[in-house]
Amino acid sequence: MNTTLQPYVLFGSTKPWLPPPWTTTDDRVRGGASQSYLSALPDNCANFHGHLDTSTLGGAGFASQFSPPEAAGTDKDGGDEERSWDLSAYDGIEVEVVGGKGDGKIYTLILKDEEAAGKRGDGREKAGINWEVDFKVGGEEGEGGGDVTRFFAPWKGFKATFRGKEKEDAGELKKGQVRRIGLMMRSYFGKQEGDFGVVLRAICARKTNAGEEGGAEERNAMDAVGRSQGSGPENTDTADHRPGKERGIGWIDWFSGLCTFRG
Repeated sequence: MNTTLQPYVLFGSTKPWLPPPWTTTDDRVRGGASQSYLSALPDNCANFHGHLDTSTLGGAGFASQFSPPEAAGTDKDGGDEERSWDLSAYDGIEVEVVGGKGDGKIYTLILKDEEAAGKRGDGREKAGINWEVDFKVGGEEGEGGGDVTRFFAPWKGFKATFRGKEKEDAGELKKGQVRRIGLMMRSYFGKQEGDFGVVLRAICARKTNAGEEGGAEERNAMDAVGRSQGSGPENTDTADHRPGKERGIGWIDWFSGLCTFRG
């Protein structure tokens, strides 16, 4: 009898992305000009898209969307007022992208396992710890070409950051209380800019099958999700060469120094 735990759909597929609306967090909060959107599409798909401006802030820039902290109706979490997913029975997160080719840009998937830290005086959310992993969506030589391309990121691939700088003493991701999911496009200090967009079918928590470790899908994660392993030559711009790492600073810290006002 097959007792494999079925994927737990967080967004998409059998569950709508919207409403409630996702939270926009773009570099406009620091004087930039980037914009991002999450738009619902037919068949419970969503388009994360926008424009990444790097001219206003001297090569820096970011644009992101975060899932709402409140659950929309009854869910596995019981429909509590504040959403919390228990993903401790799973081995990682899978992102399903419609089609095999995209814009060739590097995207960041973010998990938050802390309660919201509250609001600052200017209305922005206070900074907290993010758990991040990167994945690259197609391009002219993108993989796939079918209906869906899947990128699997094991838990060990998520790295803790605070204000864009890797945080070595963050402990472990609290998989039993994941509270928010985010999608980000960042400039990597001028390496990415302009229009961006990726059509997502779903984001799921997934249990790997027995004997799957090191299989084709795991290799796909190593190649496509830049920071999940960071061992191959194709990852040199996305893993250990993360912007600011060689200087011991975070990308938000570096980026803040270019702005006309401080947070």
